[in-house]
Amino acid sequence: MGRMTYVKALMCLLFPSAALVARAQHPVAGDLKCKLTGRMLMDGGVYLKNDNLFGNGTEFNDLRLGVKATYQNWSMKMEVGYVGNKVSIKDAFAAYTSGKHIIQVGQFYEPFTLDMLCSTYDLRFHQSPGIVLALTNGRRMGTSYTYNGKHYYASGGFFTDSDLGNVKNISQGYAIDGRLVYRPVNEEGKLLHIGAAVVYRTPDSALPGDEDENTFIYKSPGVSTIDNRNLIYAKVDHAKYQLKQGVELMIAHQRFFLQGEYIRTMVKREQNFTNYAGHGGYVQCSWLLTGRQYGYDEALACPGRPVGRALELCGRFNILDMNNEEAGVWGGAQKDFSLGVNYYMNKHIGMKLAYSWVMPGKHIKEISDKNFSVVQLRFQMYNPQIQISAESETKRSIFRKRDKTKRSKKESAQHSKSRNKSFVMTSVSAL
Repeated sequence: MGRMTYVKALMCLLFPSAALVARAQHPVAGDLKCKLTGRMLMDGGVYLKNDNLFGNGTEFNDLRLGVKATYQNWSMKMEVGYVGNKVSIKDAFAAYTSGKHIIQVGQFYEPFTLDMLCSTYDLRFHQSPGIVLALTNGRRMGTSYTYNGKHYYASGGFFTDSDLGNVKNISQGYAIDGRLVYRPVNEEGKLLHIGAAVVYRTPDSALPGDEDENTFIYKSPGVSTIDNRNLIYAKVDHAKYQLKQGVELMIAHQRFFLQGEYIRTMVKREQNFTNYAGHGGYVQCSWLLTGRQYGYDEALACPGRPVGRALELCGRFNILDMNNEEAGVWGGAQKDFSLGVNYYMNKHIGMKLAYSWVMPGKHIKEISDKNFSVVQLRFQMYNPQIQISAESETKRSIFRKRDKTKRSKKESAQHSKSRNKSFVMTSVSAL
């Protein structure tokens, strides 16, 4: 890794922090609050049936440092992560909130798919389902608008096909996203969530002769990143645009939780080339053996971790098919079933143990089509936040005046008490 990459990462952390400290030293109209955040997800995996010679091992699945700041209706978030021997910028955005309305600008996830918007700390398993990994993008630069009501949620945005870690010297493609959610039941311990999302995206117009010109790529490493080979890899060339659609369902009732999605992509190709389609879905459910209920992130309309200390039993079935014979694209197919036990000590610390049985289908990439299984263990720790508040100069002045007044009153009382004591002593002496 180049030295410049580390320098950029440090700058991303230092500049916001320095700006916040500088801001705190000057008069402001309200309070400026800053939080230093962190996250650590450490995984270990052992392949039980291993005809494909997967490598056992350990890794940091997610290691992050960041800063959050709020000032009146404004907020900012900046995170730098270390994954796969690479330092990269994660979320980097500013947001303005007015009641139920939110405007966001910067780098963040597009409003598409339920599980991808979920924090890695809140995932029921070590990885998002294969279909989610294959048919969603990472963070992109853009802007979005969100309406967040009790029963209705709507989010849409405009994004480029670039991120801060991979700014392309080409004519970038763009995407228009939209997501709608209806929550007919949304109360403490009870939730019914029904949603749909769509993405229209154009490919990058690469430099002449670039092999990736007008190309979309769909890939997924499967259920684990301990061995990070892409089992699913579909490359669709001569593309005009892609249209991705998804439907989602989530049910929570006290200790019971159910979540499922179906996602499909269609790539419109140039004349003389057949259009491409790939699809898949998953369903997962869980039950709290101990604990009260499941949390829910209303701001993102996605599931949260169980509330408080909890012991959770969960299962998931995932299926995806990225082969399309008519289009001549063989991206691979896969089915997998997972069982897991998760222990949340508190809202900051947890452990996850999962067993996955993977059934590769036709045209699977880099491995044979023989079934295999893996056991994974995760230790995770999530930002015990350190908060720094910068009070307004007006408030500080008021507090100084109040403190001065208190000191004056206290000094006067002490002086009066001293005088009275002196008078009494004098009187006693006189007697």
